[in-house]
Amino acid sequence: MNGKILILFLLVINLFAVTAKVDKQNVIEGDNVAFSITASGGNIVFPSIQNIDGDDIEARSSSQNISIINGNYQRTLTKTYVFTPTHSLVIPSYAVIVDGKKEYTKPIEIKVVKDKKIDKDFKLELSAKKNAIVGYPSIVTIKFYQKTNVKVGSIALEMPRGNFKLIQIGKEKDYFKGVYQVAKIKYKLIPLKEGVIDFKVKLKLGFPKQSLDSFGFIVTGMRYKTIQKEIKITAKKIYDGLIGDFNISMKVDKTKVNANQPVNATLTIQGNGDLNSLGDIKINIPNVTIYDNKPKITQNEYKKTYVIVSDSNYTIPPLSLSFYSIKNKKVKNISTKSINIIVKGQKTSPVVVNNTQKCVPETITKTKIEYKENYIWIILSFIIGLIIGYFIKLPKKEIALPKNLYNKLLPYADNPKIKEILNKLYNKEKLSKEDKEYIKHFFK
Repeated sequence: MNGKILILFLLVINLFAVTAKVDKQNVIEGDNVAFSITASGGNIVFPSIQNIDGDDIEARSSSQNISIINGNYQRTLTKTYVFTPTHSLVIPSYAVIVDGKKEYTKPIEIKVVKDKKIDKDFKLELSAKKNAIVGYPSIVTIKFYQKTNVKVGSIALEMPRGNFKLIQIGKEKDYFKGVYQVAKIKYKLIPLKEGVIDFKVKLKLGFPKQSLDSFGFIVTGMRYKTIQKEIKITAKKIYDGLIGDFNISMKVDKTKVNANQPVNATLTIQGNGDLNSLGDIKINIPNVTIYDNKPKITQNEYKKTYVIVSDSNYTIPPLSLSFYSIKNKKVKNISTKSINIIVKGQKTSPVVVNNTQKCVPETITKTKIEYKENYIWIILSFIIGLIIGYFIKLPKKEIALPKNLYNKLLPYADNPKIKEILNKLYNKEKLSKEDKEYIKHFFK
């Protein structure tokens, strides 16, 4: 008899080695569901669950219980998955491997009913074109409606992630429409890969609630509701490279300068494509010193400035841009004009550079800068610096530097130390005490 009871007990344990449950089966739309899988055994492998019937897993947790009964060791693991169902569904059967053997959970039915009050008090709208082009921006508009007489503790907007870039356009716009306060946000969506984009936006609303704890004290907490909207966007690839319609220009503040006087050049590209993909565009002029800063990219404009210094005539070469024109439905090539810079006192004409340099999307090319080194001057400067540093004590007070320091140092740009200091000044970096001391001797 005892043997039969033991066998029956082992069968019952094996039968319920894996179980699944939910905290509720009847769900009001916007509420979340906690789905738990519990398994007992030595080695347990749970399934990888990213979503349940299309609804993403929002949170995960796990717990473990170890018990020893009459010398027998038993380990129980529980995995919990939290999600917000958007429709009635059946949670499928999942396989769990327990000590090398597959065990299956039972399917669980979930019924979702509308929350009429939430539907009246809050609304979420999502609009976008259902067809898009890889590499070309598409506009997505989100509108959130909240009744003016309804209070909410917290609002959190959760944007989707995937094979696309998402860039907010401007700031959120707030206005009133009837009994609602409306918040409107626009985004640029740039597909990175061909295929269907499942674009799902979630808005999590938090409402204050009060409850009694085990000691009878009032505890203030939050209860959450989730509103979500979804749209499927099909992205098609039509061209490898920049897509849109653009114009390009290069302008300088002067075309005639003294030797080593800086010329400020500004590159401007305007258009309705993905300007961020252009990266950091460099220009290359042989035997010329070029300082540049990072580009400034706004919604429809790419702007980058360069400071060019030379002791002889030179030419700023054309910069070309190739793209697929949405308007003309073909590949177009545009370029800036070459600009000749005359350095006064030089009899030679500018060296005309016929090779047009390209602006290549997603490629940051390094500018090769060549300098004419005056080695005698470098050696003399080094020796003078050593002598001054040895015989003169440095004052403790702040070292005074002349105004327009950058321009006054440009004639000495062949000096490696001065070149380093010029770079610091251009990038608005703080000069060290040694830098200031070194500079000071050039103006005595």
